[in-house]
Amino acid sequence: MNALIESLVFISSGLLIPCVAFLFILLGDSLNKAFLSFRTHHKQLSQVHQVSQWIKNNRETSAFPLAALSNEFGEYSAALLAADNQALATHLLAEFEAISEKKLASLNRLARLGPMTGLLGTLIPMGPALDGLANGDIAQLAGQMQVAFTTTVIGLVIGGIGVVLVQRQLQISRRQLAALDYLGDTTPHGSTT
Repeated sequence: MNALIESLVFISSGLLIPCVAFLFILLGDSLNKAFLSFRTHHKQLSQVHQVSQWIKNNRETSAFPLAALSNEFGEYSAALLAADNQALATHLLAEFEAISEKKLASLNRLARLGPMTGLLGTLIPMGPALDGLANGDIAQLAGQMQVAFTTTVIGLVIGGIGVVLVQRQLQISRRQLAALDYLGDTTPHGSTT
C-alpha cells in the first residue's frame, strides 16, 4: 500500500512541470486572443452597424455596403443577397452560425481550462509543502506555497480573460446573425422554394 501511495505522489509531482508549461501556453493564447479581439471588436461592431443602417434605411435606394465588409460576415452577407433560393439561404445561415459557435467554443475552452489548470497547479505542490511543514523545512513550505498561489492566480486570470472574450464574441455573433437572418428572410428568394 505504501508503494502505491508513493507511486501516486511521484506521478502527481511529475505533473507540475507540464501543468505550469500548459499554463504558460494558455496565458499566451489568452493574451493573443484578447489582443486580436480588442483590435477587431470595434471594426466588427461597425460592420454590423453599417448593415443594420442599410436595413433600416430604404434598401432599394442605396447599395449594400459590401466594400466595408472584409471578413466572413461580409462574405456571408453578399452570398445571402446573391442566393437564388431559400434552401441556399438557410444553408448559408447555418454555416455562419457554425463558424460563430466554433469561435465561441475556442474562447470557452480558455475560460474553463485556465482555472482548472490553475487548480491543478495549486494542488500538486501542496503535498511537498505539507511535507516541508511536517519536517520543519519552512523554506520548502514557502517555495511550494508560492508555486501553488501563483498558478491559482494565473489560472484565474486566464479564465477571466476567457469569460470577457466569450461575452464580447457572443454579443457580436448575435448581432451578426440577426442581420444575416434578416437578409436571408427579406431577399427576393424568400418566396421561392
